[in-house]
Amino acid sequence: MKNMRYITICAGILLVLACGKDKPATKPSIKIKSVSGNIVPPSGGLQITLEFSDKEGDVNDSLFVKKIRLNTIPPVSGTTIRDSFWLMIPDFPAKSNGEIILNLDYQNHLISAAQAPNDPNDPTKKISDTIIMRFALQDKGGNTSDTVNTDKIVIMR
Repeated sequence: MKNMRYITICAGILLVLACGKDKPATKPSIKIKSVSGNIVPPSGGLQITLEFSDKEGDVNDSLFVKKIRLNTIPPVSGTTIRDSFWLMIPDFPAKSNGEIILNLDYQNHLISAAQAPNDPNDPTKKISDTIIMRFALQDKGGNTSDTVNTDKIVIMR
């Protein structure tokens, strides 16, 4: 009789744990679904599609973006521009799963070095920026997703 009671309790616990796995978490999550390319020509753009999930469906209207410059040669002025910023995302009905499509502009979102170093071997005569982009999403409850990173992206100068 004790064994039957023990088996019933264990089965109940397993059932509760198994049922909770498919539900979206309170903390939002994001992942990169697609990136339009890994080389961006001068004055070009980049489109990144993110998939998100959030149990309450209350994601904020902005997304945190951080650019990490990987070049070994520092920029001429020693500075980079807009290393981190918030991107406004369009309003959409509250839902727990969806996509966020980012259309990133060359001048405002992609270039990293304030002044790119010279490179006599490059057709543009400048060293391209090699970056990865990191994204995080926050919901209105203050919960922040884990960060996701793109692969290396070359921004030609």
